[in-house]
Amino acid sequence: MPRVTSKDVAREAGVSQTTVSFVLNGRDEHGLSAETRRRVLETAKRLGYVPSGAGRALRKGRSKVVLCVVPDFPVAEAMEQFKLALGRSLGEAGYTCVYLHHAGTTTPLAELWQHVQPAVVVAFGSLSPDDTQSLHRAEIPLIDGVFTPDGTHLTGLSQEDIGRLQIEHLAARGHRHIGYAALDDPRERPFCRPRLRGATRACSDLGLPAPQVVSMRYSRDSARNAVAEWTQGATPVTAVAAFNDLAALAVLASCRIQHIVVPDDLALIGVDDLPMSSLAVPALTTIRMDLTTAADNLASSVLSTVGAQPPTAPSGPGAADILAIVQRETT
Repeated sequence: MPRVTSKDVAREAGVSQTTVSFVLNGRDEHGLSAETRRRVLETAKRLGYVPSGAGRALRKGRSKVVLCVVPDFPVAEAMEQFKLALGRSLGEAGYTCVYLHHAGTTTPLAELWQHVQPAVVVAFGSLSPDDTQSLHRAEIPLIDGVFTPDGTHLTGLSQEDIGRLQIEHLAARGHRHIGYAALDDPRERPFCRPRLRGATRACSDLGLPAPQVVSMRYSRDSARNAVAEWTQGATPVTAVAAFNDLAALAVLASCRIQHIVVPDDLALIGVDDLPMSSLAVPALTTIRMDLTTAADNLASSVLSTVGAQPPTAPSGPGAADILAIVQRETT
């Protein structure tokens, strides 16, 4: 079926193609009557007319597409929630959020800008110098490093604060020797390293020994070995801060198999507040992230960059606004 054009709308509505253009682009300086505008809009809707994105981009000097470049992050519920929230927030402002999962082995990004014509590119990781330079040459704005330590101001979500809150929560319950369940997955390093750094700094600030770090995978054997290392050493830990809820649930299952009582023998706290965390026995204490607020903060930065709204205030929200302890039974 051929694509409906503005010429088809003009013929069906009994007006000129120029009039159709004026109406569909919201231009009201040409004295068009309300009846003419109504007829054109109703005809366009009935025919299913969709304006050309490329043509509109050429006329306005930029498109309404926000291209988000996502590096090789693992599929995780928290990231998917963030992406959905960002898409909704930008959609309310009239922008379409498009996600490109780019592991650095596909077509060079410089070729992509020519086809997508984004209003702005948002890099969840850090773009290479070549990609950054290609955007500069194309005069496309870039918001780089959203989920790097330097990008905390864009979302208000600090990975270091997550690790700090975990340690502070455990220390407040009298724990001095604390383990940290890191994840043995290079794709999680942008999140795991700063969380561990925040946990380590919190221990130092509180006068506690550095956390006993064990890298583990999502497997029964790995969790069993981690629990054994924490509980059978010269100075056993009494609590564990886990990188996320999945790692914490793996530790919790291993404790049950090894007859280690949680929280009496080993307290445990995760991150993400996954639905399954409240269903565990005992229910998992965790950290909840307000991903809607974090996404709204990033959307404000994006819209400010394209001039769609005034710049946001320089002092963004802190951990108290984005992060919250969900106290359950494992601590």
